[in-house]
Amino acid sequence: MNAYARAVLPLIPGDSTCHQLPVHCIFPHRCRVRMKGLVANLLFGVLLTLWFSVPSVHADNIYVSTFNLNTVVEFDSGGNQSTFATAGSGLNYPSGLAFDANGNLYVSNSGGGNGNSTIEEFSPNGSGSIFASTGLSYPTGLAFDTGGNLYVSNIGNNTIEEFDGSGTGSVFATAASGLDLPKGLAFDSSGNLYVANYNNTILKFNTGGGVSIFASSGLSNPQGLAFYGGDLYVANAGNNTIEEFNSSGQGSTFTSTNLLRFPVGLAIDSSGDLYVASEGNASIVEFSPSAIGSVFASGFGNAAYLAIDDIPEPSTFLLLGFGAMTLCAFLKRHRA
Repeated sequence: MNAYARAVLPLIPGDSTCHQLPVHCIFPHRCRVRMKGLVANLLFGVLLTLWFSVPSVHADNIYVSTFNLNTVVEFDSGGNQSTFATAGSGLNYPSGLAFDANGNLYVSNSGGGNGNSTIEEFSPNGSGSIFASTGLSYPTGLAFDTGGNLYVSNIGNNTIEEFDGSGTGSVFATAASGLDLPKGLAFDSSGNLYVANYNNTILKFNTGGGVSIFASSGLSNPQGLAFYGGDLYVANAGNNTIEEFNSSGQGSTFTSTNLLRFPVGLAIDSSGDLYVASEGNASIVEFSPSAIGSVFASGFGNAAYLAIDDIPEPSTFLLLGFGAMTLCAFLKRHRA
């Protein structure tokens, strides 16, 4: 055998002009693929099809804070449970959860009324540190804007605090803006902030600094908020329902199933499935876009708030990598 490594691969049975694909390689930079024009065009067509039509595959890991056990519990897409953080990691009556753009998880520590209110930051590997400890009074809801600033609802003093990436905080809104024991927070796609008020209203803070009542009907002790497809979903702890509002503030009941008991946190995955932390029966309930509900997980403490980490699957990168190598081979063949 000469210095070349030869591999003969069957390609299109019955095609006498293009039955085998000879491949000659010594080093990657001298690799040359020789193929008939028909086969090259077929491979290039397949690559284009993959590039434009194959959807991204994601794994949605779900995180839930358990107020009574001082833990954050993690569930993978198959429902397998593990403990992500505990009191030993710095948790102290954890409540709101939010992920930043780098996959770090932020947790509001209410302190259980003992004054030890903090925001904890956890890296993807679970190591935690204090992100902020000033400007907080029984912090609950968390939400990031597109600029990476973290917003925190303070039940204890009816304010919303804004923190930059370094943990430096300032008051964003007060009771004078209409806040009343604010809890859940959520941003829409235009950067407007929505706040769930104990007085059965949803406030909207627009990007220009104005504030208005977005909704005041169909609400009963609203808690968690979540956006999907331009609609706002609200957990009504007072009557065990989930309300859905369109962009104009017109609402309708998304579900009133008996699977819910004092629903608090909401999160929506990349497929549009809604997850609800049902604190009263220590469970997470999953709803399809058509409001078909089932228990996703239970028996892990009083579920409070939820967050979803949307992770690209390795198979997505492998597919793109294969496509890139195929395209390189195609281009090399035309330069040869």
